[in-house]
Amino acid sequence: MFFRQLSVYRLETTVADFNSLAAPLGEKPFIPTRAQQVESVGWQTVIGENFVHDTDEAGRIALRREERTVPASVVRDEAENRLLARNGDSAEPTRAERVAMRDAVLLELLPQAFPRQNVTQAIIDRKHEQVWFDTVTANKIERLSNQLREALGQWRMVPWLAGQDISAQLSAWLLGAPPEGFEIGEAARLVDLREGGTITVAKLALPDPHVIAHLHEGMKVDQLELIWREQIRFTLRADGGLTRIKPTELLDTDPAESLDDADQQLDADQRLMVEALRRLIHDLQQVLHTPEANPV
Repeated sequence: MFFRQLSVYRLETTVADFNSLAAPLGEKPFIPTRAQQVESVGWQTVIGENFVHDTDEAGRIALRREERTVPASVVRDEAENRLLARNGDSAEPTRAERVAMRDAVLLELLPQAFPRQNVTQAIIDRKHEQVWFDTVTANKIERLSNQLREALGQWRMVPWLAGQDISAQLSAWLLGAPPEGFEIGEAARLVDLREGGTITVAKLALPDPHVIAHLHEGMKVDQLELIWREQIRFTLRADGGLTRIKPTELLDTDPAESLDDADQQLDADQRLMVEALRRLIHDLQQVLHTPEANPV
């Protein structure tokens, strides 16, 4: 288990302890959608029967969402066909009749819709007053945050890199040299802020002369693949999100030390990930000149 994407926020809400958090989460467990239910959202256990798993003051939680989707075009066409069959050419259906028919069609077709599920995880790092999401998708972050706000009564956070011109930093690293502890990888995306064009390169030894030429012409780096202390390869985005996170062999646990018990293995994996991400976030904060709540 290792987050493949990462969004980091600074906490402005104090989480007293994880035992007090687990109770309200357990009061709203995930329940699959019923036949005519569009969406169901709830918390799922993360290890054993626990809704929060704590390793060194870092608690992992998981929100599961299931939805049933019927394409809007299918609902619209079926509703129009039924209205035409019912009314013939006698009169044009009113807006209210169309809305009512579409609602009826949707309720009828929902039980046939295949339910889709997704899980969004987060780690609340009490030691450093941060929260990490395993996604860079804004609506998933907002959904989990809203559910936490309902559970705790209040929940406030701000992006950890708010106000930082990360694109300028990435461009400077590519034009010059990355900071100590970081290497430039083989992928990047450049954007033209004037005309809106983009250039994406992959599996290319960087810095490449052609890429540098585009930077001199005014383009900016929007995404850049980096390697941190030879242990984690990832892409840093201009909005502060990390994607395509992949531990290298130097960070992977020794297969000989793998545990037979699934829960013990999850605990060990979480401890490894929390320790590594804390150090990575700390180093990024240093090179991007961002404030840090507490020292590592």
